[in-house]
Amino acid sequence: MSQTQAQLPSRAKSILVIGAGELGTAILQALISHPLYDAATVSITLMVRASSLTNPTPEKLQQHTTLRNQGITLVGGDIESSTQESLATLFRPYTSVLHAGGMTSQPGTMLKVTHAVLSAGVEYYIPWQHGVNYDAISRTGGQGMFVEQIDVRDVLRSQTSTQWTIISCGIFMSFLFEEYWGVVVPLPDGKLQVTALNSWDDMITTTTADDIGRVAAELVYDENAPVNQPVYIAGDTLSYGQFADVIGRATGRQIVRRVWPVEFLRDESERDPEDKLTRYRVVFAEGVGLSWPREDTWSARRGMKILSVEEYVSEKYR
Repeated sequence: MSQTQAQLPSRAKSILVIGAGELGTAILQALISHPLYDAATVSITLMVRASSLTNPTPEKLQQHTTLRNQGITLVGGDIESSTQESLATLFRPYTSVLHAGGMTSQPGTMLKVTHAVLSAGVEYYIPWQHGVNYDAISRTGGQGMFVEQIDVRDVLRSQTSTQWTIISCGIFMSFLFEEYWGVVVPLPDGKLQVTALNSWDDMITTTTADDIGRVAAELVYDENAPVNQPVYIAGDTLSYGQFADVIGRATGRQIVRRVWPVEFLRDESERDPEDKLTRYRVVFAEGVGLSWPREDTWSARRGMKILSVEEYVSEKYR
């Protein structure tokens, strides 16, 4: 038996990743670039929509070709339209399932995937819980936006057959800079407008997708990694005031500051209750379960080099 084989836990034998977006791609690259990865002993499969395989766009075709050339197998499936039973059948050959594509899923999808993973007897599961501390937010926070996330946690905690780990990473760093999110917006005169959700003293934790992917790979490959609990990681934990200062310093641009108080955001959301974006803003303005000290995280204790906001901004705006 090779050294790699001896070090790898059994859950690393056959890994299925669901979702090929920003996070799914980051997880795949982290899995195949990890020092313990060995194509002879570890198989990695990506689940994509069947239509993407049979009738891919030129962009998807290029992505699929690249992934196959890296030794990644592609399988068709749809977590939204498939039944729990058909998903369980699809999941059954795998020792680990890593769900990386759930942000825009239809209600009930995350719970269905979780039940399918358990029904399939999958050894290890990382659910779509990448984000904030849903236990702290509770079923009522954010106008009940994360009830399903808490249901998933309840289901996982109620059983012992499948091991699981939740990655609590804060807000995706790239999301902070999406113009539609409204926190960082370029102005026509070259300045950058930075908006604090609720106040300049409110704290946020944020991590890049690439680093979340690296953590996911560590959790799968390390036989001593924590299981059956949330794992907290952080690229940065800082106030909105510190965030604005960092952006100004890293870009050399003038920062225009404004505040969206939580009352304003609640009113905005109540005018259009179906708008998920405004409901997300309310969650981040309520300030509960959004941050944790960077130095106390699992990634910090492990000595992982995680990209900070200043490093990210320096790369983004250089």
